[in-house]
Amino acid sequence: MTPSTLVEEADLHALVDGELDPERRRKVEDHLLQHPEDAALVEGWRRQNAALRAAFEPVALEPPPLSLREAAARPPAPPAGQGPVETGAIHWGRPGAAPHPARKLDDIRAARRRQALASTLLTLVAGAAVAVAALLFLASRPPAQDPTTRAIPATSYAARAGLTYVTYALDARPVEIDAARRGELLAWLQERVGFSRAPDLTGAGLRLLGGRVAPGVAAPAAFLVYERDDGARVGLYFERADAVAAPSGQRGQGVSVIEWRAGGFAFAFVGALPPDVMQAAAEAAAAAVVAAPSEAR
Repeated sequence: MTPSTLVEEADLHALVDGELDPERRRKVEDHLLQHPEDAALVEGWRRQNAALRAAFEPVALEPPPLSLREAAARPPAPPAGQGPVETGAIHWGRPGAAPHPARKLDDIRAARRRQALASTLLTLVAGAAVAVAALLFLASRPPAQDPTTRAIPATSYAARAGLTYVTYALDARPVEIDAARRGELLAWLQERVGFSRAPDLTGAGLRLLGGRVAPGVAAPAAFLVYERDDGARVGLYFERADAVAAPSGQRGQGVSVIEWRAGGFAFAFVGALPPDVMQAAAEAAAAAVVAAPSEAR
């Protein structure tokens, strides 16, 4: 990154204050699009500026005090040695003029005390405005969620099967245990999922590649991957389920999911093959999972 494209905190302040030229402003705005944390920081500064303007703009619009207007209207002091001796706006003596009476000096001291009091009040008001701006900024942020109480959105078995399919099936390594270690695969699925059948779908033109354990809707799920001779893959997803329902299906984004329940498990056959091929393969898998263990292997 060159120095011209590097965006520092000073650039962010200059953006908020409107002090950037158009080209630099565009670069800083592009930086904010790619860095949400800096964008949030800039937004917070803008809110603080708005709160300060709302607090002090009425004071800035008030007419200046009479004493300041009179001081501004006085002519400039003459050069040294040619005129009265002055300090600031307070005239201590003029040639030919009578000395200031003691009452005038008391008035000057009282005015200074009033100015000091006004300055103190202004500082207090500024602090209060900043505190209010900070509270408004914090109140606008979403409350942090306790991870122990965060709600987990419900999902269907078909949706979970589709997510598992797009995550693993098309990967270069879609399974954790391949079909060559079938006995180890089935024992692992029995231990983790509670079901140890891998339907033979060679009659539907699909050979078993292997399987893995994946996150389910409410428990660990099994995911078996099958492949056709042309390289197309499908998956059989299953996990424990209490309800018993008739087979159902859905299709979205080119992926079909055919779901059914049997033996206390929810099954979902998922893939991107033509609907008639998917339906025939799903029916063969459904028949295999309810058959005797010796028939299903």
